[in-house]
Amino acid sequence: MANNLLKLYYYDIRGRAEIIRLILAAANRRYNDVRQIPVLEFADNTQLTQSLSIARYLAKEIGLGGTDNLESARMDGVVDTQRDMNEMFYSLIDFEKQDFKNMNDVKKFIDEYLANHCKNLAKLKQAYSKNDKYFVGDKLSWADLFIYNSIHDLFRFLPQIENKFDNQFQELFDSIHNHKNLKKYLDERPHTAY
Repeated sequence: MANNLLKLYYYDIRGRAEIIRLILAAANRRYNDVRQIPVLEFADNTQLTQSLSIARYLAKEIGLGGTDNLESARMDGVVDTQRDMNEMFYSLIDFEKQDFKNMNDVKKFIDEYLANHCKNLAKLKQAYSKNDKYFVGDKLSWADLFIYNSIHDLFRFLPQIENKFDNQFQELFDSIHNHKNLKKYLDERPHTAY
């Protein structure tokens, strides 16, 4: 895979493909970013679909997917835990109107669900991390990139909650913002509504 040019197809939004772009950026991996339906295409025209399948595949190929099956499974557990929160959050948004469906539901999400979710993430990090910066093991993983991307999106949609986390994610955010390849990508990525 190292010398073959990849093509990533995804809609002209960050969405679920942003985790794939972050993984590729972390590895300084060249690829064509084609803004349409979600597909990863290899040089031989083989295609892989579904954004999380693509992310897991690339993470393992690039070295962000764990050192063994247990570490990989822990990463999957962190990602799946965060994904549950993402799905609940996205269900509150009317994407056509670019607004929330019901602000009472958003308030309930913030006041009740989000605090418990962050406690659960902290427990996973305490159990799986060997370095306070990262959620699993002692180096950057796709689970860290997934958490970063998810929490960053949450802050974009709900900037008023950023101070509710008591800097719980600050070390992770700092490590990603200081990663040479990721910093370059984040500085240059196209601006999109989502």
